[in-house]
Amino acid sequence: MIKKIVIGIICILALIAIAFTLELGGLGWKMFFAPKHEAVRRKVFKQTRSYNEGKMQDLAKYKFEYEKADISGKAVIVSTIRHMFADFQCEDLPAELKTFLKKIRGY
Repeated sequence: MIKKIVIGIICILALIAIAFTLELGGLGWKMFFAPKHEAVRRKVFKQTRSYNEGKMQDLAKYKFEYEKADISGKAVIVSTIRHMFADFQCEDLPAELKTFLKKIRGY
C-alpha cells in the first residue's frame, strides 16, 4: 500500500518536472524566435498600403507646416521629419514630396 503511494507521488513529481522542463524549453524557443517573428511582422507592416499612405499624409502635412513656419519653426519641423522619416523609402512618393524629403534629409 505504501509502495503504491510512493510510486504515485514519484509519478506526480516526474510529471511536474517534465511540464516545468517543457515550459522552460518553450520559453527558450520563444526567446530565440520571437525577435525574428517580430522583425518579419514589422517588415511586412512597413510594406502595407495603409502605412505608406499614412506616412505620405504626414509628410504632406509637415511640408505644408514647413512652408508657412518661421525660421525656428522650420528647424523644429526639419528635426521631426528627419526623426520620423529616417528609414522611410521615398521611391513611391509623389515627385513633390520626394524632392521635399530629399531636401530635408540633405541629399
